[in-house]
Amino acid sequence: MKCMQCGERTYVVNVINMAGGLRRQRKCKECKFNAYTAEVWLKATANGAEPVYTKEEAALIKKKEVDVRRANEDRRKTDVT
Repeated sequence: MKCMQCGERTYVVNVINMAGGLRRQRKCKECKFNAYTAEVWLKATANGAEPVYTKEEAALIKKKEVDVRRANEDRRKTDVT
């Protein structure tokens, strides 16, 4: 992630497991700014009555995961050579 103050990359300092998600403390490498991000988990329906995502949203999520994986693979290939 990028720093909200200077735009440089941040790194994770601490991860806190919370009910329903994660909270991460991030720190900027350049300006030493601290920020917190949260990851919230969505509840899935147990009885299958109503899906969490529409079909279009699920397709976009899958496509994004594939695009990120391919970008990481391409980056690794260029880093090795």
